[in-house]
Amino acid sequence: MSGRPYPGAVETVNRVSKRVPVYYLSNNTSKSPVFYENRLKVMGLPLADDSIISALYLSLDAIHERNIKNVFFFANPEVYEWFAAQDPSLNLRPSVEETELVLVAYHNSFDYRELCELSFRVQRGIPFWVTHTDFVCPDERGPVPDIGSFMALLKTAYGVEPEMSFGKPNPAMLSGLLKLYRPEEILFVGDRLYTDFELAKRSGCRFVLPLCGESKMADVEKLDVKPEYIVNNVSEIDFNAFLEGKK
Repeated sequence: MSGRPYPGAVETVNRVSKRVPVYYLSNNTSKSPVFYENRLKVMGLPLADDSIISALYLSLDAIHERNIKNVFFFANPEVYEWFAAQDPSLNLRPSVEETELVLVAYHNSFDYRELCELSFRVQRGIPFWVTHTDFVCPDERGPVPDIGSFMALLKTAYGVEPEMSFGKPNPAMLSGLLKLYRPEEILFVGDRLYTDFELAKRSGCRFVLPLCGESKMADVEKLDVKPEYIVNNVSEIDFNAFLEGKK
């Protein structure tokens, strides 16, 4: 959801949305779901109330299920404010002694002191969750460190690893959809092999890899199990054939 859609993607998605529901899965928790809703609208993509599936929603659900109230939330200010608004009863800046849980989102505006506050908690053995485990996030100038890189830092410094991760490739990302559709009825389109393709495999969904994103044919050739369908661009996907049962 960088704001720059792949060539022909907007027209293709709009065409498909007239026949079947379209959903958007994102591991990027540097922005809130509201931010991405607005971005998709500006891009001209179809959007329903439940179209966006974010690891932030799954994280919040897990917190509620366990009745946790004191969560040290390591996140960008906009995401922090969105999270707080979803449940005002949560204390998202507890003291070290009060902290029941550490939750790490993709934070790309922190300073060293905030990193230290995070470290003071995880080194004490306080339960540690992450919204996702991507090592890098795409940037116009090249990949930049994402949560997976933060995890490597904390493991090197303190020997700790997160107990839970909510984003792709965790099948929980599709749990809501799998209540509505059979796995074989879901066509997953994604450009990352270790998150998108892995999630499709774990969930039993069909998968299309467009090579216009992160993954290239050289990456595919290294795999033992390869994607079912590979195209150069999203606009090349023959959705009609899938919908009519010809693929």
